[in-house]
Amino acid sequence: MFALRPALATLALVACSSNNVTPIGPVAAAPPRDDGKSAQGGAGGVEHAAALEQLKAAPLTPASDRQGAIRVALPDAEHWMRVKFWGIPTLVGFRYGQGHHAVIGGYVTHVPDNAAPGACAKSFEEWAVPLIDAYDIDIQRDSPRTVSWKRKVTDESATIAGIESLVAKGATLMEREEYAAAYATYPAWKGACLILGVAVPVRDGDMARAMAVRDRFATEVLPAVQILSDSEPLQRF
Repeated sequence: MFALRPALATLALVACSSNNVTPIGPVAAAPPRDDGKSAQGGAGGVEHAAALEQLKAAPLTPASDRQGAIRVALPDAEHWMRVKFWGIPTLVGFRYGQGHHAVIGGYVTHVPDNAAPGACAKSFEEWAVPLIDAYDIDIQRDSPRTVSWKRKVTDESATIAGIESLVAKGATLMEREEYAAAYATYPAWKGACLILGVAVPVRDGDMARAMAVRDRFATEVLPAVQILSDSEPLQRF
């Protein structure tokens, strides 16, 4: 169970959701507006539904972190903005629209042998559990899976990346948000693992759209992440 919680600790800190549970009907896709300023909460309703429709269908375009260490293909890439996560030193972070209609975060952990089965997932779990034990989180998880993964396009041999998909809801009075989330663990550099995840807030009861976006990332985006640097990047943001 603990292997699922790190995705929440990393990604859900900047996402907000609505307590309204009236599902939104069909809407046309539209990119979210973002002026680059801080957002103190996220809008639901048609705005959020339209943003998720765009994430479901928009073409994937590669984006990289500031140090040129990783490449990840994002739907509607021009409308993702780089962000920092409160209190968590990350390699990369993006939000989709000022309303945080989706967020992506990348964290690095260290292990003696990242090729050992489950080593990367365990290292992230050990780091995250102390940060999140104070929260009572209800988790519904899909079966974890592994995918054949190449660090670079030019790699001749493949290694294994693990992918987790889940729905999580805060069960305390202070934390009631709900998210559809997915994250992957990669043996990225010698002695180091990359953990990259996406969280999609469920607003106005629109679970179907949030899960559809999450599933697109789990099947199209996370398995295709590329490592661009031969050694672990040193800066965190």
